Amino acid sequence: MTSSSWSSLLWRLALAAAHRDAPGILDSEQAAWAQVAQPEPLRSLSPESAWALLAEGLMAPQPGHFVQALREGGVLRLWLPEVDALFGVPELCDLPTPVDVGEHLLALLSETARVDAPLNVRLAALLVPLGKPGSPREIWPSHYKHEQRAHAIADELSTRLAWPEATLDLARLAIDEMERVHRASDLRAGAITALLERLDALGQPERFEDLLLLCTCDFAAYPGHRPQDYPKAERLRRALAACRATPVAGLDAEAAQLRRAQAVHQALRGGLTVTQPPQS
Repeated sequence: MTSSSWSSLLWRLALAAAHRDAPGILDSEQAAWAQVAQPEPLRSLSPESAWALLAEGLMAPQPGHFVQALREGGVLRLWLPEVDALFGVPELCDLPTPVDVGEHLLALLSETARVDAPLNVRLAALLVPLGKPGSPREIWPSHYKHEQRAHAIADELSTRLAWPEATLDLARLAIDEMERVHRASDLRAGAITALLERLDALGQPERFEDLLLLCTCDFAAYPGHRPQDYPKAERLRRALAACRATPVAGLDAEAAQLRRAQAVHQALRGGLTVTQPPQS
C-alpha cells in the first residue's frame, strides 16, 4: 500500500465513524483498520496532515465516535497514545463511584458537538485530562498535579501536530482553571474576582464564554447531569457583570480588586442584573 493510499484509507475510515450515529467500527471495516494500524506509516504522518485529520474529526457530528473508532481500530494507541492512556483511569466526581476518564472524554466530545462548540473548545476538551494517566496509581482516583503533566504533554504534541498556537490558548487556560470554575459555587467574592482576573474575563470576554461553554459541557457529560443544572456559569457571568459595572479609574491594582470584590459580593446576593455576554 502506498503512503497516499494508506493515508486516504485512514481518513475514510476515521471520518466515516465520525459521521455515523452508532459508535464503534463496523465488522466489514475490521480488515481495513488492520491495514492502517501500522506504526511506520503513522510515524511518517506529517504534522500538518495529523492536525488536519484531528481537526476534521473533532469538528465532525460525532467526535466521540471518531476517537472511539481510532481506539477500536488500533490506531489511537499508535498515533495518540496520550489519549489512549485515558481509558481505564478512574477519576472522582459527584457520583457515588468514580468514572472512567476515557469514557468521560467520549461523552464530553459528544456534548461539545451537541452544542455546536467551536474547534478550540473541542480541542481543549481533548487536552485537559491528558495529565491524569500519569498520576501515581496509589492515589487514584485523585490526580494531584495533573495540570503540569497536561501542559508538558500539550507541548510535546505540538511537535507532532501542526495546530495553530492560538487554537491552544483556551486549552492551556482550561487546564489550569477548569476545576476552579467547577468550584465557583464554593468560592467567596474575593476568590471569584481573582479568578476572573486570571481568566482576563474583562479583556477577553469571548474566550471567557468559551471556557464556560467547555465547563458546562464537561458537567453535562457526567451521567445524570443536564447543562441547565450547571449554576456555576451564570454565577460567574453575574460576577463579571458586576466587575464590568464597577468604576476603578485612579485606583491601584489592590484597591481596584477590593472594590470589584465588594461589587461581586453584592451581585451574588442578588443586587445586580446580569447583562448579556458579548456576542462573538
